[in-house]
Amino acid sequence: MDIASDNPVGRVPDTRATRRAELRVTASGWQLGRHHGDFSGAAVERLLTRLDTVHAAHWTGAVLPAQAEQFAGFIQRAVARGTHVSGVLDSQVRSSLPPQLAARIAPAPPPGEVGELSWDVAAVQQRRAALVPLLPSPPPISVVLVSRRSDLIAPMVRRIAAQHYPELEIVVGAHGVPLPRGLEQAAGARPLVARELDAGLVFGDALNAAFSCASGTLVNKSDDDDYISEHHIWDLAAAHVYSRATLVGKTTTVVHLEELDTTVRRVFGAREAFTHRVAGSTMTMAAADLRAVGGWPSVPRAVDTELLKSVQRHRGTVYQPHDIGYLYVRGHDPTAHTWAADVGHFLRNVREQWVGLLQHPEFGTTSTADGVHAR
Repeated sequence: MDIASDNPVGRVPDTRATRRAELRVTASGWQLGRHHGDFSGAAVERLLTRLDTVHAAHWTGAVLPAQAEQFAGFIQRAVARGTHVSGVLDSQVRSSLPPQLAARIAPAPPPGEVGELSWDVAAVQQRRAALVPLLPSPPPISVVLVSRRSDLIAPMVRRIAAQHYPELEIVVGAHGVPLPRGLEQAAGARPLVARELDAGLVFGDALNAAFSCASGTLVNKSDDDDYISEHHIWDLAAAHVYSRATLVGKTTTVVHLEELDTTVRRVFGAREAFTHRVAGSTMTMAAADLRAVGGWPSVPRAVDTELLKSVQRHRGTVYQPHDIGYLYVRGHDPTAHTWAADVGHFLRNVREQWVGLLQHPEFGTTSTADGVHAR
């Protein structure tokens, strides 16, 4: 298995309808419709290619004990490539799988349809469990937060510090405001660089000043008021590795609209695909690539849009993995955002909505014990 080839790039179909496959497993191998083969060599490659076009595959039957390791390898590869799987795991197959992946495989297909939050979360969790063993040492990353709101800096630093990521540095730029107290405690054991930036700097220049302090191979831009799951940064870094894109980010599909006190999820297009736009507060690049495109544009607003244009001018690529793990907060005052858009923009293509702030562990919004996720 190799994450360079066993990955979900371009292999997760769009959300218009759930595409399912029924796989029959026997002592002699597998059968998918009129196609059949064993779990080795070219035959399993053909099977994987056919499963690349479906969202979910459910198997019935069982392999011989001697085939357990091969079958487990097939399962992990299929999931890493973007197919959600279900079926009964016997003890030998289970023991041949990474434990975190085996724990995510249910005997029956998940309820619901692709595009529904519960279905998509299950698929992403299973895929992540298959990919993690293929990327045991993700690149060192610096998460950079530039903010004019001192009261929001420490809570966001706590969220960043809680990420499941081995080598993560936190860089804070307080833009025209004093650094708040308690940043070291918020960062915990994470390396922390904190600077006060002159209020007269336009936002793009403030970003460049903060990013110049970053030491990570990868750099990520974070905002002060969004919510992220503990796997968010890993998702972005992994996608950067396996997609080989210049810039990686998630999309603003899960949005808390403070004006309406409602969280919506917009569903459109394909996941795990190259695109032309991603959310600014998720943008992740190699530090060398950011320098190569000239850094952040020296503009007061729309800095994310201008960076995307710069990447495209330099013939770079933009990639989005999925939208799980990132919840964008749209505040009451639209002028407080560098992205100009009215509430109506976020109500298009809405499939699900929730009163108030969506409470979900995959968006980092369920814990209120220390005030990190509470407003």
